Amino acid sequence: MKQNFASDVLYHLVGFRRPDDDDANFDILCTILKSMELRTNEVGGQRGGSTTRRDPNRPVIKGEPAEQTVVCLCDIPFDSLPFHARRYGRFGVGVSRSVVAQWGTRPAIYIPTSKRGYGCWGNRFADEVKTVLSGLDHFFPDTPAIRSRPAGSPATDAQDAVDEASTLISRDLQSFIKLWDVDLPDGHPENFYLEREWRKLANLPLAPSLREIVAPQKYHDELKAIIASLEVGNRYSITGPISYMELPETF
Repeated sequence: MKQNFASDVLYHLVGFRRPDDDDANFDILCTILKSMELRTNEVGGQRGGSTTRRDPNRPVIKGEPAEQTVVCLCDIPFDSLPFHARRYGRFGVGVSRSVVAQWGTRPAIYIPTSKRGYGCWGNRFADEVKTVLSGLDHFFPDTPAIRSRPAGSPATDAQDAVDEASTLISRDLQSFIKLWDVDLPDGHPENFYLEREWRKLANLPLAPSLREIVAPQKYHDELKAIIASLEVGNRYSITGPISYMELPETF
């Protein structure tokens, strides 16, 4: 029997800033499709690469203890997606979970916190990670500005080993941490756990992974025309088929 708690399609809805502005979100979706790429936010003046900016004085913003160049997706079955759309709008794309997982896309690490009890492990975990990284920076300060090494190659000295440990913790742990308050009700806008977030460092190409385009029905013809123009021009090798989906008018 198939369970319906997870989906083999991961979704990215584009209306975080203005979920109710259909025209603006349609324009954003069109731009994404024409570029065939989901692009990261800018961090430290960098966009598109794998950048994490650590700041020991940075407050936890939206549950995240560090800034990072990531693309965010959600693992929510389509029938349950309207709940998510209340915050992110009705326009977006659905990508193959199997394909994007091969590129390093994976679930965020949700750390439960609570304001009710002193000593909750989740309340101090992000600070412990910061402490470890700060200690490595302090006692091994000679990290080069640019490092390049084959993945899995042995460290050449203590500094190299520490640099690799620091990079690993920042890139593969801290960049995926999401704090959430276990005491918030399900409908609370800051209950990040219900987003079931997946993340990918750096931009996410859509041509090999695109499976669904989500928008109200009246926009479908224009969206189909964009995809058709890309296919005719052989600009991207789109591996279809692509389904055009519509969320309910009210959600």
